[in-house]
Amino acid sequence: MASLESYGILDTPQEADFDDIVRLAAETFTAPIAVVNMVASDRQWFKAEVGIGVRELPLDVSICAHAILQNDFLVVSDTREDARFACNPLVTAEGGLRFYAGAILRDKTGLPIGTICVLDRAPRPDGITSYRRQVLEVLARQVMAQLELRKALQAQASRAEELRVEVEQRARVEKALRAIRERYRLVSRATNDAIWDWDFTTDHVTWNQALEAAHGHRLADIEPTGEWWIAHIHPDDRDRVHHSIHGAIDGDAESWSDEYRFCRFDGSYAAILDRGHIIRDQEGKAVRMIGAMLDLTEQQRTRAELMLNEERLRLATQAAEVGFWDVDVVHDILIWPPIVKAMFGISPDVPVSMADYYSGLHPDDREATFEAYAAAADPARRAIYDVEYRTIGKEDQIERWVAAKGRGVFDESGHCLRVIGTAIDVTERKRAEVRVLELNEHLERRVAQAISEREQVEEALRQSQKMEAVGQLTGGIAHDFNNMLAVIVGSLDLLNRRLGDEDARAKRYVDAALEGAGRAATLTQRLLAFSRQQPLNPEVLDANKLVPGMSELLIHSLGTDVRLETVLAAGLWRTHADRNQLENVVLNLAVNARDAMPEGGRLTIETQNVHFDDRYAAAHLGVPPGHYVLIAISDTGCGMPPEIIAKAFDPFFTTKQVGKGTGLGLSQVYGFVKQSGGHVKIYSELGQGTTVKIYLPRFIGDEIEAEQLSIGDLPLGEEQEIILVVEDEPAVRQFSVDALTELGYQVLEADGAVAALQLIDAHPEISLLFTDIVMPDINGRKLADEAQRRRPELKVLYTSGYTRNAVVHNGVIDPGVELIGKPFTIEQLATKVRNVLES
Repeated sequence: MASLESYGILDTPQEADFDDIVRLAAETFTAPIAVVNMVASDRQWFKAEVGIGVRELPLDVSICAHAILQNDFLVVSDTREDARFACNPLVTAEGGLRFYAGAILRDKTGLPIGTICVLDRAPRPDGITSYRRQVLEVLARQVMAQLELRKALQAQASRAEELRVEVEQRARVEKALRAIRERYRLVSRATNDAIWDWDFTTDHVTWNQALEAAHGHRLADIEPTGEWWIAHIHPDDRDRVHHSIHGAIDGDAESWSDEYRFCRFDGSYAAILDRGHIIRDQEGKAVRMIGAMLDLTEQQRTRAELMLNEERLRLATQAAEVGFWDVDVVHDILIWPPIVKAMFGISPDVPVSMADYYSGLHPDDREATFEAYAAAADPARRAIYDVEYRTIGKEDQIERWVAAKGRGVFDESGHCLRVIGTAIDVTERKRAEVRVLELNEHLERRVAQAISEREQVEEALRQSQKMEAVGQLTGGIAHDFNNMLAVIVGSLDLLNRRLGDEDARAKRYVDAALEGAGRAATLTQRLLAFSRQQPLNPEVLDANKLVPGMSELLIHSLGTDVRLETVLAAGLWRTHADRNQLENVVLNLAVNARDAMPEGGRLTIETQNVHFDDRYAAAHLGVPPGHYVLIAISDTGCGMPPEIIAKAFDPFFTTKQVGKGTGLGLSQVYGFVKQSGGHVKIYSELGQGTTVKIYLPRFIGDEIEAEQLSIGDLPLGEEQEIILVVEDEPAVRQFSVDALTELGYQVLEADGAVAALQLIDAHPEISLLFTDIVMPDINGRKLADEAQRRRPELKVLYTSGYTRNAVVHNGVIDPGVELIGKPFTIEQLATKVRNVLES
């Protein structure tokens, strides 16, 4: 207890240094509770704590009371398993203490006075590592270092107080001696100070002329008594001075001195130092007192200004974090304030010498700094000391940057007496300069990267614009072809039905013509697919079902020399796409792969879930970030060089022999994937095969069953059913009229929207509006909207070889829209019309 009390720490307020130590302990051990505590005779008192919320606990529940009985350390992995603490209420309570690790705080003689410990509300079966134990022991030594420092400072303060009292006593003696000397000097020289002579037997005070000269009181007008003098002392000083002077008079003092404010004639107050010598009779009774009033007003004003300037300078240097230093060259004395000591990693109360300056410099900066200092102290050079150097902290070993300026002070003979100057810690500025350099280098790299990325994006944009332009051209061509094919296919179909089986040769010619027209129709469909103007009927698809469902067709198409393998990902997401078009894409790519493996090989179809982040999207123009379903078709064929890959999706580009390919296969794949909101990529190397990766957007939502159309015998119309055919191309319109009439429907025809609306108004019995979409003036969609506004129950069937955006948006047919693409056969027309009428 005596050792603990010698530190004077008990019941003192919290201090930042100890709080920092417990916070560091808590963070190091990731513990909710950490404390620095002292174990007194009747309690456990916390100097600093985290997670406790109180400052003391009784000893009977203290775990630390057991800890200080250990040699140096106590670890309790689970307090409930330790008999010493199993019944402790701090342990048994809900959320109680389950883990303890504490290092002993010992004084210089080895006596334990407390602990620094960390606690947890959960047991730690593994205890603590040796490293953490060492950390806690180091923190314990830091606590004791703080306590020892505190004890040393208290001892210094006590000694300083003793010295202060001694100095004050000596000052009072010296002051009295100076007052006596001053009194006689003033009396002898008859200075301008107001000299007075007070006769206690008559209470008469005699003043010299200086009372009027210094303070404006005319001797003829004043009352020459002690009471007049007392009355002119400032009210706040009057009682004090009255007691002090009468204390000296009534006692056995030989002199008296005091400071007060004296009222001048004009009402202002002068600061006075008044001193008097007491003359006593043989019995020691004061009979007379002679003194002088020294005017300190100007002196105090000067002193106040000096103190104000010093305070301003102190505050300014503190705000600017500037430290002044002074080297007494003659006596080899170095004066550093705390701020400069901190720059060299030295505590404020530690004395310093030039050796600390020399040893604290960074080795790489020492020579240049020495030379700059020597030049400043050299009488021949008298250079300005202006350097920046690094220091290595004496106590903390931290590297800092210091900017120092100074100059030498020389006597008349040229000898250097002192070198004085300033020092500023510029560590943060230096770090900022390094960060700026690093930032500039980073920006330069980013600019170069941005330029490269921009060039890639521009190239991708040029490619996209080229594909879009070609797509617009091919889409328009496909429209014209479809209109012509509609007439050809329709006419051949009608002719074929009327020929019957009587003329086999003519029927064979018609069948051949129909086959050629079908191939032409397939070509126009590929053109539309590439131009992303092919109407899509998307549905929710599971690629893991679609791919196996095509296995038989694929095996048949690949032949016996190519082995088919599928790698289907578990938990594959669903996508939303046109089943028929997707199957065509897979088949198309499979056939291309087969042609690339003339000697046989392996075709692998793989599915996978893929996520594109913002970085990938930024690097690939037109690819939104998000989730995608991947269908990858890989072959072990001959592969492609980079220049071929760059053109692979271009329409009509092919590496096959003339007559072996149209050059639209991969273009169709590209158009379908883009129209479906997806992304397609080719990976290939010569001799290493090719992989085409198709990324289709993930579908999120409820699955909708695709509508199943009935298929049976050729459906015919009923006599009362009337169909209005609207078509601006006469040949196409005539085929449609003939085909519908052949199917048993009554047919009305119009060459445009205006005529059609007139017929609708005139014939309310019309059952179906069969209209082309692309027409001059008013398109088929606007015609249908107006017709259904007049006849809400009227059913509509659209036809077109090129839909643009009338009933197809983003490549998908609008909900509720019925469409039959040109060209179409009479069977397709019969089925579609019947289904629309019966829907």
